Amino acid sequence: MHAMKRQILIIYVLFMCISCENTGEEKVRLLEFEVNGQIVSYEGYAKCYNEMKNKKSIGNDWHIYNIGKNVLDIRIYDSTLTRKVFAYPTFNIEYIIKQTAGLSKTYQPTDGEFRFLGPKEGDVTGDFYFKMKNISDPDDSIMINNGYFRIWLEKIDRILY
Repeated sequence: MHAMKRQILIIYVLFMCISCENTGEEKVRLLEFEVNGQIVSYEGYAKCYNEMKNKKSIGNDWHIYNIGKNVLDIRIYDSTLTRKVFAYPTFNIEYIIKQTAGLSKTYQPTDGEFRFLGPKEGDVTGDFYFKMKNISDPDDSIMINNGYFRIWLEKIDRILY
């Protein structure tokens, strides 16, 4: 009986050591929103290109997007380096829905707003909503509502000459 308790203790200690092993920093990649009332969630990516000229920061070029069958690609330029709210048309957004046989529908905004909510431990967070039109069929529109993201931010300096 004593040997069995010892084996259980050894297994428990080994399990705890393995489960506590540091496997690197967890990176949050949540990009979630509603498309015409249906909630979709993706693994998102965020990059901020800090544009530098003469060793001085002149603007941030933000890219927030996902990769996959349906792609939301948000691009925002901020020359103030402090702006948090962007109303249409001060941003570039595309929502691409891939269909069968290599076809796709591309939507671009006609209205909406994008907000940065603030950094959280290396992540960038924000929310958004957009009214989007199909660029090939003006009668085809969608609403993107309740958009939220919390994504690990990759910061990159871009030197301009």
